[in-house]
Amino acid sequence: MSVLDQVRIVFYRCHEKGLEILLIKNELENDPNVWKLPKSELKLKLGMALSEAGYHYIELDDITDASGRIVHTYAIEGDLKDVPSIRGLIKHDMKLIKAKVKETFPELEKGSFFAIKEAFKKVMPNEYAALKELKEILWDRNVISNI
Repeated sequence: MSVLDQVRIVFYRCHEKGLEILLIKNELENDPNVWKLPKSELKLKLGMALSEAGYHYIELDDITDASGRIVHTYAIEGDLKDVPSIRGLIKHDMKLIKAKVKETFPELEKGSFFAIKEAFKKVMPNEYAALKELKEILWDRNVISNI
């Protein structure tokens, strides 16, 4: 992973409405219907860090953005409030993890979950592919587990 690479995290959950994706309000766009996926300028192998912390994640295909930088995308299941407690982290560790998540992704406080169909309409075109891939992976996983 290059120092210039970006990391995008797709937080998803499955509720009564179906698959929902966490999107962040895009402050750079004047259109209120334009949202985006959480993104960070992490300088580490996020997949290894997530594994070591006990998170289960899905590594999605890399995307090259308009400026030519590679964007690595990972999907993590859970509500935003659940992220720090995934895999039974003890109470004092949760504060540390919450602080680290807020430090790494400060924009998460402006986020909201959307049904997958609505999320498809709201994200930028280069983020659409990541959501479509996640939906297909989860669909295949669900079909196989129901056999």
